[in-house]
Amino acid sequence: MMSELQPGEQTNERLEFLGDSILGAVAAELVFFRYPNQDEGPLTQKRSNLVSRKSLNRIGEAMGLGAHIQTNITQRPLPSTVIGNALEALIGAIYLDHGYKKTRALASSMLVRYGAEEVMEASADFKSSLYHWAQVEGKVVRYEDKIVQGTHKQVQGVHEVVLVVDDRPVSEGSGSSKKEAEQEAARVALERGEWREKPL
Repeated sequence: MMSELQPGEQTNERLEFLGDSILGAVAAELVFFRYPNQDEGPLTQKRSNLVSRKSLNRIGEAMGLGAHIQTNITQRPLPSTVIGNALEALIGAIYLDHGYKKTRALASSMLVRYGAEEVMEASADFKSSLYHWAQVEGKVVRYEDKIVQGTHKQVQGVHEVVLVVDDRPVSEGSGSSKKEAEQEAARVALERGEWREKPL
């Protein structure tokens, strides 16, 4: 982020958008080939771990990106989120200069170098993350069994739940247990995100 934009200059936000998409694709490929026998749910969780805000912030800090960011933020050291955003912008800029093939190789190498294996094996607790957000924002979160025609829907051992925030249904999740279904509903809500910016 530039402290004072000159005519024709832009912030990094468009590059962040581009870099985020590219990192998502690279992370998806990494987990797809690393875990050939896992289904979509676990693969999505591992991909989310790889490109989570926490992970990108950590990588950006390890790379020393903070020293190269021009910003009007006076706080030092810079907030981790600023550095993680800069990392996404950097990936976007590399893509524009060198194309997808070279960017893919660089991004993949970067993720592996900075702990991709450990991050992929970590079990993300989406419910805890959502509850933390709810506590900060003063929201009430609960999970309800999905109801279809007046009965609890449970087919062949599959549990389905609805995540409700302040009496508003936000997302749904399914799994082999109620706990797994709740984690899936929380993951979907956190990844979508746009509902948090609208009045509940």
